[in-house]
Amino acid sequence: MGDTLDRDVHALKQFPDKAWHYLASPLLSRFQRQKMRNQMRLTEETLRIVLKKVAARDRALVQIFNVRHKLRSPPTLRLLSFDG
Repeated sequence: MGDTLDRDVHALKQFPDKAWHYLASPLLSRFQRQKMRNQMRLTEETLRIVLKKVAARDRALVQIFNVRHKLRSPPTLRLLSFDG
């Protein structure tokens, strides 16, 4: 799941750059420009949602690590003396 979220974030972050290049074309109609701007807004909303999922995943991993770290008891050390 982590790889999927990371790939989604990467793709969603690349989309605006490509969209702005697309919007720079003088051959686009007004309708095409509006449609692309709407798609950019949807992409931004999706990116926010995915970033929240990534943050939740990272918080969960930190909590799991902290719980595992707390469950480990320190080793008990015994000093042995040899009276030779």
